[in-house]
Amino acid sequence: MKRWILVAFLFSSGAAWSQTEVKAKANTSLQEELKELNSDNKAPAAVSREKLYAVQTRYLPLQYKGELTVSGGYNLTGDSFLSTTQFEAGYHFHFGDRWSVALHQAWVNNQFKEEAYNLRTVDHAIPDVPYSVRRSDLLVEYNLFYGKFRLGSDTVYYFDQFLALGPGLISQNNVTTGAAVADVGFAFWLGKWTSARLGLKDYYYNEFYRSGKKATSNLHAHLDLGVLF
Repeated sequence: MKRWILVAFLFSSGAAWSQTEVKAKANTSLQEELKELNSDNKAPAAVSREKLYAVQTRYLPLQYKGELTVSGGYNLTGDSFLSTTQFEAGYHFHFGDRWSVALHQAWVNNQFKEEAYNLRTVDHAIPDVPYSVRRSDLLVEYNLFYGKFRLGSDTVYYFDQFLALGPGLISQNNVTTGAAVADVGFAFWLGKWTSARLGLKDYYYNEFYRSGKKATSNLHAHLDLGVLF
């Protein structure tokens, strides 16, 4: 009888111990989970972020391309007795997207204004006006920046703002002289094979009057249409 009482006591003690051990383990596990969740009022560690950059590639690469242009121009600062227009043909060779060289040949048309006819009619005098008949120049051109603009919601055009400098040669009615030439404007790329240039070209040179020579600056507005190949 005592033996059975001892066995029952040991069995109940073991069961109670097992329950206590399970509860202790459960409490320990719960405490560990709470400890992991406890942030102690600290901000969470910074999350690593990748910086994304949008890079716009050039729609029309220009490297080693040629460009033939034809243009019309009007003299904005010429002699008050003359109205001067010109037709010009040109060739550009693009070393890359930034640098190019350009050769231009222009044929000039001069018309006397009303002031010249009045001078001849009233004073019976002919104006002492030197005028250009041909212009040539060789320019080094640099594209300052590249951009785009929209016409409507679906049509996008791309352009370069350019600056060009170089020497020129002016054939006047009485003499041929050298010139310094500067050209600034925008080159618009209309698809992959055509272009349009809108610019201001300045010729700085000496004009030769009967009374002597005089330094002058003739600023021309010009519009060029071109084909790339």
